[in-house]
Amino acid sequence: MGETLGNEGASPQGRVMIFVHDLRASGVVRNTLAIAAKIAERHDVTLVARSDDGFLADQARADPRWRLVTLYGDGRRGSQLGAILRLRRLIRHETPDVLLSTGNRGHWVVRPATIGMSRPLRLYRISNSIDRSGRGRAGLRGLGARLLAADADTLLLVGRTTADAPQFAAAVAKGRAEILTNGVDRERARKLAQAPSPCAWLAGDMPVILSVGRLAPQKDFPTLVRAVAKASRVHPLKLAIVGKGDPDAAASLRALATAEGLDERFLLPGETDNVFAWLARATAFVLPSRWEGSSMALLEALALDVPIVATREAGDAAHILDDGRYGVIVQAGDSDGMAQAILRQISEATVRAGDRADVFNLEATIARYAQLVDRAVTRAGAEMDR
Repeated sequence: MGETLGNEGASPQGRVMIFVHDLRASGVVRNTLAIAAKIAERHDVTLVARSDDGFLADQARADPRWRLVTLYGDGRRGSQLGAILRLRRLIRHETPDVLLSTGNRGHWVVRPATIGMSRPLRLYRISNSIDRSGRGRAGLRGLGARLLAADADTLLLVGRTTADAPQFAAAVAKGRAEILTNGVDRERARKLAQAPSPCAWLAGDMPVILSVGRLAPQKDFPTLVRAVAKASRVHPLKLAIVGKGDPDAAASLRALATAEGLDERFLLPGETDNVFAWLARATAFVLPSRWEGSSMALLEALALDVPIVATREAGDAAHILDDGRYGVIVQAGDSDGMAQAILRQISEATVRAGDRADVFNLEATIARYAQLVDRAVTRAGAEMDR
């Protein structure tokens, strides 16, 4: 664990704790590390994760700009109650001014761990849609969102769809919520895209359809498998889905791909530390999600101008693609419509994004997070001086 490094010659202005549920190679974790690095330019940062495992754990552990603390070691997830109690003890020991919870899965460790505490001031980053069809827990999820909104010093709402949830209307109206977008570093994307091919399977003339994300119901990869199988009856295609999932989810997708006739043309390579090497070799990218906040994978494809198909239900995808100007929009769960969109995006009639990624600049996005944390640290200091 390294100590936080601030600007050379400058003393840290405050103590900031950042909590993330795990250290997988997800958009939430990649965003968290980028945000932590920026905040560490001015503040003393402790990065806390529930578990010490995950594809990005070594990277997080080696970075000298923060101190990494994991609530459980040896790859253990531990119990929810245990995580809450351990985080509460850590907060009491470190007495941070501000606690930034960066991913939805971690908020229900942070909130109960801070019950009865006036400090640290809490900032909750809400990065996924509250209203999700077909999940059966909308009422409970909505109540949870209202509880977070009531507790937060500031809500950080990622994407317009997330911000439109009625549970956050009061916080928005009172100025206790900020609407942000995700961002992408296009120059870095281009450099990483020049890496050698990550997989021999990608070679050959057959078009490669790529999707990225954890193997979870939210992402609706079964519809994508069916869509690619249908499109392949017109033009043979390969399909790769880059992301981690439990063995049962992976086995189910492989069985479906075999039943649909994709067989060796289907690949689940797992997680990667360079998604751009995959995107650079993709003919088209598909985001088939049934819900999202603001998809990092979509922005990563946008950065390399890979032809895109995305569902209208995938958070702010329709906004990012300007309702079809920069990619093709389809309905979630519609494998026929998705198949037709894929065929269009591998044809001469493809709809490309061009420089659209420049609108979603990572540096500007991360700077905004840092400004909001700066303000919270200042408020915490003012409250101490009263």
